[in-house]
Amino acid sequence: MKTISNEQLTIQVSPYGAELCSILANGKEYLWQADPAFWKRHSCTFPDCRKCVENQYRNEGIAYTLSQHGFARDMEFTLVSEKDDEVRYRLVSNEETLQKYPFRFVWK
Repeated sequence: MKTISNEQLTIQVSPYGAELCSILANGKEYLWQADPAFWKRHSCTFPDCRKCVENQYRNEGIAYTLSQHGFARDMEFTLVSEKDDEVRYRLVSNEETLQKYPFRFVWK
């Protein structure tokens, strides 16, 4: 988890899904804290924000399995840069992602 802050707020970002996990200002949390009793996630839906029928979709006649909201949120992104006021992550397609999503990509 990476934390950056300034005079007004503090944020925390997870390398998994590059999810923004906390926005804290004036002692108050402004972001859903992912209570697993309700929903353990914050955000990050890639490559699809919906649920495929039976977790499958077809592309050019080939069936692919894709869980609800995709796979990026479960993958560790690479930390590209970290400054006092900025954190940047990247996810690049690989053999694992191409098995679920047959398109090359760079998400930064």
